[in-house]
Amino acid sequence: MYAEHFQGLLTGFADALVARLPAAPIVLDGGQLRESDHIDALLDRYAASAGCRERRATASQWSKYFFSRLGIAVTVVQLATDRALDVDLERLRIAFDADGLPQHFSGVSPRAAPGDDFDGLLDDAFAPVIATLHERSGLAPRIFASNASIYFEWALGQLRAQARVPAPRLARAEKLMEVRRRNGHRNILHAPYKRVPPGARDGEGEPVSHCRRLCCVRDLDAQWGLCANCPRAITLATGTHG
Repeated sequence: MYAEHFQGLLTGFADALVARLPAAPIVLDGGQLRESDHIDALLDRYAASAGCRERRATASQWSKYFFSRLGIAVTVVQLATDRALDVDLERLRIAFDADGLPQHFSGVSPRAAPGDDFDGLLDDAFAPVIATLHERSGLAPRIFASNASIYFEWALGQLRAQARVPAPRLARAEKLMEVRRRNGHRNILHAPYKRVPPGARDGEGEPVSHCRRLCCVRDLDAQWGLCANCPRAITLATGTHG
């Protein structure tokens, strides 16, 4: 459907937006993600496949798949075509794998707005899913918002490295991580990263200048440690943790 816009590391998301869903173990109307029982069932499947027993950690990890799969694809297509997409959950159909993870989205269509307008993605797709995940897991909405912002920043970084999107258009999208949104709604993409002092190293011992602003708390489940770029994993030059 939009595969020609995905190159390099982005190719893994080329089939996220489709005209027709392929056969899948689970298919839901997007609006069903507003309903507790459907989110619960997806989280239960993912927890069982991953061996996770802590609901907040499960919800945070599951959200990363949703935000990356839909968010990266929409970001790439909008900026490549300079046309915003209608991604209202109520008009989407979503295919999930046997582990309860989203794979493909149908029902996406262009709308009359420029490509750097992400109001539809944030308000009509991300916000209601964040609300349901918060309700069912008890995890703070800001944690889910932080997860979403990380993937938005990553997609923009890939597009900038590939130099396939006009620089001014890309700069307008990047500005969304720095300022208030034009419609006045909460900007869940604001400041995904923060600076760390010179000499800091990440959780893998690599030198870094930035780390995530918020921890995703996946380590609430014992099987998952901290992410390498987690603020709690940063080691400062003094030997202390950030």
